[in-house]
Amino acid sequence: MARKGVSTKVGQDKSLIVAEIPAACVDETRAVEFFERKRWGDTPCCVHCGSVKVYQMKDAKTGERNKRFLWRCHDCKQQYTCRVGTVLEDSRIPVRYWCYAFWAACSSKKGVSALQIKRQTGLSYKSALFLLHRVRLAMTDNSGGPLTGVIEADETYVGGKKRVGNYASRVTRNPLPSMPDHKTPVFAVLERGGRVRARVVPEVTAENLRAILMETADTNAVLMTDSSKPYRVTGRMFAAHGTVNHGIKEWAKYGTNPVIHTNTIEGFFGIFKRGIRGVYHNVSRKHLHRYVTEFEFRHNNRKIDDGERTVLAIRGANGKHMTYAQAKAS
Repeated sequence: MARKGVSTKVGQDKSLIVAEIPAACVDETRAVEFFERKRWGDTPCCVHCGSVKVYQMKDAKTGERNKRFLWRCHDCKQQYTCRVGTVLEDSRIPVRYWCYAFWAACSSKKGVSALQIKRQTGLSYKSALFLLHRVRLAMTDNSGGPLTGVIEADETYVGGKKRVGNYASRVTRNPLPSMPDHKTPVFAVLERGGRVRARVVPEVTAENLRAILMETADTNAVLMTDSSKPYRVTGRMFAAHGTVNHGIKEWAKYGTNPVIHTNTIEGFFGIFKRGIRGVYHNVSRKHLHRYVTEFEFRHNNRKIDDGERTVLAIRGANGKHMTYAQAKAS
C-alpha cells in the first residue's frame, strides 16, 4: 500500500521524446519514423522541390512500407528518404544506430567515445568515429547575434609534449629540443548566463584573439579577462574591461557591479577538459575543432532537456554533408 503523500508513479516524469528514443535505437522502422517526425514534423515535404504533395511508397500487396523507406513526390516525381539532404546521406549505417549516436552525444555531459558506439552497435571503430564526426557537424550552429551584456574571454590548451625514447628521458630531466610543445590553444568567449563561442586558434596572440572577439561579441559589452598581455589593447575596444590577476591568486574582484571574474568561462573549460581527458583521452589537432563544437552545442542548449537537445541536433543535420575524404582532410 502506498504511503500517503508519496507518488506511486515511477519514471513517468520523462518527456515524450525521451520515452520514444529507446525504441528508436533498437528498431529500424521506429528509428526512421522518429527521424521523419523530428525532421519534418506533421508536414512531410519533398527534399528536392519543397512540395508537400508527397506519399510513402508501400508494397501493393502487404501495404507495408518500402524496405528502403522511400517517399515520392507528386510534383517533381523524385524519390527520397529521410537521409537525403542531411549528414546521414550516402551512409549505409542503419538509422537506429544514428539515433543512438545522436542520443548519446546529446545526453552525456562530457560526450561519448567512438569505442562506446562501436561496442553498443557492432560497427567498426572507423565507422563509429566517422559517424560521430558527422553528428558533431550537425551540432554546428553559427546562428544568433553577437554576445552581449557581460562576457568572459579566456584560453586553454589541449594536448601534451611529443613523446621521445626512454633513453632521452633518462639523459636529462629538462625538456629536450626534440620535445616541442604540442599543446593546441582553444579560445572561448562566453556570455554570462547565455551562450559560448569557442574556436581553435593556431597561436594565442593579440591579433588572433581580437579577430575572434570582434566576430563573436558586441563592443558595447563589458569584457572580463585575466591579466594576460593579448587582452590589454583589445579590452579598450569594449565598453569596459575588467581583469583579474591569477598570478597572485586573485580570482575575483568584489565590490563592483558586475563582479570581475572569469570563473564562468573556466567552468566551461573544466567540463571540456574533463571530457577530453576522461572520455576521448586523445584528440588530434586536426579534429579538435569538431570536439570544441560538440561542447559548445551542449553548453548553449543546457537549459533544455536531453530529448529536446537531441531533436535540435537532428534538425541541425539538415543541409549539411560530409564525405569520408573531407573528414580525413580537415
